[in-house]
Amino acid sequence: MKKLRYLFTIIVIVFIILALRPIDTSKENSVVVIGTVTSVHEGGVKDLVFKLKDDKITYYINRGLENGFSLQQAKNDFIGKKVVLNYAKCWTPLAPLGTSSKHITYLTINGKVKYTEWK
Repeated sequence: MKKLRYLFTIIVIVFIILALRPIDTSKENSVVVIGTVTSVHEGGVKDLVFKLKDDKITYYINRGLENGFSLQQAKNDFIGKKVVLNYAKCWTPLAPLGTSSKHITYLTINGKVKYTEWK
């Protein structure tokens, strides 16, 4: 029984480490997605969340509403528009199949950069 408790503790610690590790937001570690924005809303802690047409995944700008975006202006600027976005490639045990939400690292409309985390 003591070995089982020890094993369980190790598994929990590994799970927590994997879930909380920092996200690599570099250009080299990103995936490009092109789509039309159907909705924009607030989520998480002041995150700006985007939903694209015919896409089950949601995309978010971390703390976007604390860093230069207003919700109403974002709705006006993005809804109905075709965007090109990059999100950070990462795996987490909180969403093991990758079907949850993705962290936006770069976002453009008509070739104009609207958001970037790249240097």
